[in-house]
Amino acid sequence: MTTLTEKLSTDMSIHNLRRMFYLVTPSETKFSTIEEVPNYTDQVTGWFFLLMALEYLILWLKNKEDGFALNDTITSMNAGMLSQLLKFGGRTGTVCLYVKFYEHYRIVDLPWDSTWTWVLCFLTQDLAYYLGHRAIHEAGVFWSFHQMHHSSEYYNLSTALRQGCVQELGMMWFDLLQSTIIPPQVFLTHRYLNGLYQFWLHTEVVGNLGPFEYIMNTPSHHRVHHGRNPYCIDKNYAGTLIIWDRLFGTFEAERDTEPPVYGLVTNVRSFNQLWCQFFEFKELGYDKGQMKTAEGEELFPTFWDKVKAALYPPGYFPGVKTKWFFTWLCMKDSEEGIPQIEDNVQKYNPKIPFWLNCYCALHFVMLLGIYVHFSEFRTTMPTSHFVLYIAFLVLTMQSMGAFLDKRSYAVWLEMARCFLTYAYLYMWSADGANGSRLTHAIWGSSLALMKVEWEIAVTRRLPMKDGANQTADNHDRLHIGCRSKVDEAPSGLIVSSSGERDDATLSYSQISCPMWLALISIACSANASS
Repeated sequence: MTTLTEKLSTDMSIHNLRRMFYLVTPSETKFSTIEEVPNYTDQVTGWFFLLMALEYLILWLKNKEDGFALNDTITSMNAGMLSQLLKFGGRTGTVCLYVKFYEHYRIVDLPWDSTWTWVLCFLTQDLAYYLGHRAIHEAGVFWSFHQMHHSSEYYNLSTALRQGCVQELGMMWFDLLQSTIIPPQVFLTHRYLNGLYQFWLHTEVVGNLGPFEYIMNTPSHHRVHHGRNPYCIDKNYAGTLIIWDRLFGTFEAERDTEPPVYGLVTNVRSFNQLWCQFFEFKELGYDKGQMKTAEGEELFPTFWDKVKAALYPPGYFPGVKTKWFFTWLCMKDSEEGIPQIEDNVQKYNPKIPFWLNCYCALHFVMLLGIYVHFSEFRTTMPTSHFVLYIAFLVLTMQSMGAFLDKRSYAVWLEMARCFLTYAYLYMWSADGANGSRLTHAIWGSSLALMKVEWEIAVTRRLPMKDGANQTADNHDRLHIGCRSKVDEAPSGLIVSSSGERDDATLSYSQISCPMWLALISIACSANASS
């Protein structure tokens, strides 16, 4: 079994690093069958972490620590893991369909080992990405598949991992267009490489790259794409080559006088993983069609109007001009209705105690280790274990999000998670399974961790808020410019007798005993199982 440490050390090769920048030759990336194509994304995990650490160090040396936040980074990386969970037989749904389409609908048999086929696929895959990426921005409710990637108010390498878990359902149709001419193994190779190239684009550390900017997609170009400034909206959809944006009129250069401000036009303000992934489906698919004017008249009164509200561009309203591109409508003026950036931008960053940040970080590292184990054995494990692994991973993400959002139910959700984990491990061992060192460590520490949560619950001094404001003013988060939101204090916060917010937290002495109990339990359990 591969541990997290072993996997990270194995990943650290120059060959893997080159793949992240598309610095490969056709001869070293040709495969006779699709089964031989390695999962390049899994192979560069170590470089992901090293480059993120290097980026953080550079930002720290430049006194730009506000370029990262632990809560945002955890949310982004959880989204990356979640996006990889929904695979069939270890492959994405697109790949499975691609093989079927190629078998039945190809119009030409190009040789898989030809350099010309390799170069052609480099271009077709990048064009398919441009079209699919543009569609999930502009084609109404399809924006819901992708908005998760743009929901971070930070722009760093962890943002590259912040993917929509169902985004592939919105883009796969454009990949399938290549199945008429491109062999599956060549397609899959370039699909991996095209995606990996985009990782390094998500940084503010790299500035303008001179002549390189004319042809290739760069961090400067992609910063514009992630900006919520009016001039940034619906621009720079490129994957590897920026030539598609220049050709189809969606290119916009970064402005030194107006640096991009990141996030959604109106930010989601939550670290709840499932909420961040899916809230836009309701808002664009239903809430937008129910909007009314100040006089109480429906903006979209008829059934057809409501269909247009869902399928026309996210910024569409009656009277807004649209135009056709490929198979969908887009805004004629992408800046129409988009508000100017506020003078004092306040990022969503609820303050939680230092020990609770450590607790979330510790469980995040444990989650990574379990995810690596799951990824290694997912194709061979029984269906029941497969489902339980996914349930555990998602529940852990939700629990961390609740703590980071300071939700009132966070303690109880975490207690339930620890109890269910303990119950599962107990039943697993009772069935005669050989417990690994990690298994015994988790088993032995579960009760201690539950003790930590119980002490938190009993003292009830942790400042929390409920989720009421999460669903308020849903229409205000639409990817549009017509807004009249009034800021209000989060409900459920502890308030002092003077009416001021009280950020009382557990002291170190109150939490140190059960925390050390948990750590000692982990160490003793691991030692006992060795």
